[in-house]
Amino acid sequence: MSLSAHLETGILEWLRNNKLAVSGGPWVKVCQDERFGHFQTNVAMVAGKMLKKNPRAVAEELRQKFVADVHLAKVDIAGPGFVNFTFTPAALARSLSMLRQDPHLGVAQTPVVRRVVIDFSAPNVAKEMHVGHIRSTVLGETLTRLLAAQGHQVIRDNHLGDWGTQFGKIILGYKRAGQPSLTMDGAVAEMERLYQETHRACEADPALLEAARLELVKLQQGDAENVALWKKFRELSQAAFDQVYERLGVKFDRTLAESFYNPWLNEVVDDLLAKGIAREDKGAVVVYFDDAELKDHPFLIRKSDGASLYATTDLATIRYRVAEFKADALVYVTDGRQQLHFKQLFAAARRWGYTAQEFEHVWFGAITGSDHKPLKTRDGTSVKLRGLLDEAESRAAGILRGKRADIDEDKLREIARVIGLGALKYADLAQNRNLDYVFDWERMLAFDGNTAPYLLNAYVRTRSILRKAGTLSAAAGEFELREQVEQDLARRLLAFGDAVQTAAREYRPHHVCNYLFETAALFHRFFEHCPVLKAESEGLKNSRLQLCQLTGDVLKRGLYLLGLETVEEM
Repeated sequence: MSLSAHLETGILEWLRNNKLAVSGGPWVKVCQDERFGHFQTNVAMVAGKMLKKNPRAVAEELRQKFVADVHLAKVDIAGPGFVNFTFTPAALARSLSMLRQDPHLGVAQTPVVRRVVIDFSAPNVAKEMHVGHIRSTVLGETLTRLLAAQGHQVIRDNHLGDWGTQFGKIILGYKRAGQPSLTMDGAVAEMERLYQETHRACEADPALLEAARLELVKLQQGDAENVALWKKFRELSQAAFDQVYERLGVKFDRTLAESFYNPWLNEVVDDLLAKGIAREDKGAVVVYFDDAELKDHPFLIRKSDGASLYATTDLATIRYRVAEFKADALVYVTDGRQQLHFKQLFAAARRWGYTAQEFEHVWFGAITGSDHKPLKTRDGTSVKLRGLLDEAESRAAGILRGKRADIDEDKLREIARVIGLGALKYADLAQNRNLDYVFDWERMLAFDGNTAPYLLNAYVRTRSILRKAGTLSAAAGEFELREQVEQDLARRLLAFGDAVQTAAREYRPHHVCNYLFETAALFHRFFEHCPVLKAESEGLKNSRLQLCQLTGDVLKRGLYLLGLETVEEM
């Protein structure tokens, strides 16, 4: 149990004993100014209002609850009713010893296991993945790892865009070009080029637009040639996507594209009509909402010409995921432009009967250039993700060559891969996901500041010290936390589980990023102020070696949860 969890448990017990049904929490926060203590709670002020008592008097009652706790050096009251807690060095040492033996490194295992489906990445077939896909892909993968670390059962589902009007234009363009050979290398780029070329031609020529529409109709009606082409485009696209996913360390449990749900779309609409959830309006089928937020935003689920939409497919997807995966929670990771769509979708699903499921739209902002406009190439097109990954590795290799002229080229390239891709992912995850962020190579590859290279360097330093010391005994003795920085580092290590819990609860990995950055910074301070290999006694040396070991373990585990690899030397 973490230090904050120890306090939280005591506070909840105090609330129960006083028959106070106080909503909210967690009630324990880290003190912003450590002169006042390690942790703080304002629960006495909340309880004081409910009891109509002086908050400081209530705070004193709470203080008495903890004053005999042998783990605490001080329990103080401050201001209008804050209660501050300071742990003893001995309590920190005992907790570190327990943390060292915990395979989860303090990450609490959930008492209620949920089956969570996370829908992320979702590129369109016959189009190259671009820079915008990195946010959904990296964020989605990290959320699966955070939830799985707590013991939840997580299903990664990649909902590919493989259906719709664009395929009529792609098929037409491919046929007009003489059905050129599409090899694995460059196939998706060629399909995207043919689509763009045909799209422009269709805008200028109504006859071509009609021809594209007819190709789509043939596909929808099961024409053998068009279905074979569509399958070919899908297979080539999937192979190209898998290459990118492999480089990013992302794997999916399911890849069920839009077309998978086509057989059930009419059934979904008919059921919503039969239950009075949807109704016909001028030939279309629409779900209307009564609540103020959505009252003016009807949800169209079938067009007047009989065509289905994303809304129809998404409703069919919910039904399938609950029926087949037994999903307790459905999480969708997309950009912020789709917020209204998901509000409508979740509201419609709840009216349809899916009230036991948790629905979450984890939305994110855009990646911009220095001009604060969406990141583009010089010719105004989207930056391709594959090229971005290549450049990340290339830039990292260039930096390493300037620092390590002695290193073997193959080893350099492998380290550069880990640093480059890690820097790219971390720069995204370290942001509050709801905000846009400016893409900056120099900043993300810097070896100082809140960056992946800085964290990797801290991890490497922990391993370098251990290599120099030789094998660390599993029974290395108790921790001796003599210096303030050792105690600070100890408290930070004990807070790893809290950071993971917060990030998973809020679907915001930047909490883990901030935690790891602060931990690495504290470790560097510890390293500068506390001799390890030349400590004044064998017991103190072993204690500090254990701190190095545990810091490295926490950094490595935290980086893994963010989808980042580590290296043993740089």
